Amino acid sequence: MSNFDEIIDRRHSNSTKWTAGRLRLTADQAAADPLPMWVADMDFRIAQPIADALHREVEMGALGYGGTPDSYLEAVVDWQARRFGWHPKPEWITRSPGVVSALNMAIQAFTQPGDHVLVQTPVYFHFMHDVVINGRRVARAPLALDAQGRYHFDPEVFEAALVPGTKLFILCNPHNPTGYVWTQDELMTMASICERHGVLIVSDEVHQDLVFGAGKRHIPFATLDHAAAENSIVCTAPSKTFNIAGLQCANIIIPNPRLRHAYQAQCEKNGVSGANTMGTAACEAAYRHGESWADAMLAYVRRNQQHFAARVKEIGLPLKVTPTDALYLAWIDFRELNMPPAKLHDFLLRQARLWLDHGPKFGTEGEGFMRINLACPLSLVDEALQRLSSVLLR
Repeated sequence: MSNFDEIIDRRHSNSTKWTAGRLRLTADQAAADPLPMWVADMDFRIAQPIADALHREVEMGALGYGGTPDSYLEAVVDWQARRFGWHPKPEWITRSPGVVSALNMAIQAFTQPGDHVLVQTPVYFHFMHDVVINGRRVARAPLALDAQGRYHFDPEVFEAALVPGTKLFILCNPHNPTGYVWTQDELMTMASICERHGVLIVSDEVHQDLVFGAGKRHIPFATLDHAAAENSIVCTAPSKTFNIAGLQCANIIIPNPRLRHAYQAQCEKNGVSGANTMGTAACEAAYRHGESWADAMLAYVRRNQQHFAARVKEIGLPLKVTPTDALYLAWIDFRELNMPPAKLHDFLLRQARLWLDHGPKFGTEGEGFMRINLACPLSLVDEALQRLSSVLLR
């Protein structure tokens, strides 16, 4: 039985969140020793079956090149089948060091310099950043934000954003950072519009296991219908679910053989081949033996989400927490403070001593917002609330 209340001291580890990432801060910001709640990895101990699998690899004594055993592919397929009712064929799966690597491969394989790639802002920063660094242009279809702080999909805005030269749409499913879970009708609308305009869909589903809203469920994009499956690339990974992002293991599922071969050819051009031996062992163990841990983790995270949102209201903080149905991340509206984005970020780092993910990273629609990572012991959530209260309720 896992103890999600356990404090794991990562301050002396090679952790981006806790140590290596501090190089991104100014000297004054780092000196404030802010509590890091920005990067999307968990502060929970990994599931014991994963640890056991990794120990077996180390104790065997040789960590040479590895392949992809049939048992690994079966574990990936079985996970999708059990959790989402999807039965992808093993040959549809291509290994990747991560979903971000896969996004870059897809951008390079299916667009040309100067082409547009559509995203739905505010959205995970790599969607926009990686489009730009590859010499493509970002087309934006912003989600609508209502008076209750909920985000919505507007099909008219979506279709209008498909300017001439748009070749690719990167979908965040479920949506990061808002925690929005798409409905079947919304996904079908996106699929239909993209098919009509000749736009390929890359669906980033790395957060697929983190849906907890009542009556909500994750829908793999390729399960919508045959046409959607033939016009999509689905990116999955155990990294977010099982806190093993450092092992660099993702599974890119491409039903259409033409798209799959083109994607694989781009991987070969970039030297992205082979598999991380430890990641292979961890992923298979997670999908075969980690389900009860994942369920318990999600229940804990859901309580953290509810606790954080409730306490913000009870304490009277001048913030609005976006209602969410997924993710271990919360999207917070700080606009009532009326601070420019850079000043807000610095204020939180140096005065509140709290390191959140900077809203503008997610697009201009993120200005005045911050993203907080709540995949941590409840005591750290309460510490974050206390630090916010100390500077916002003076």
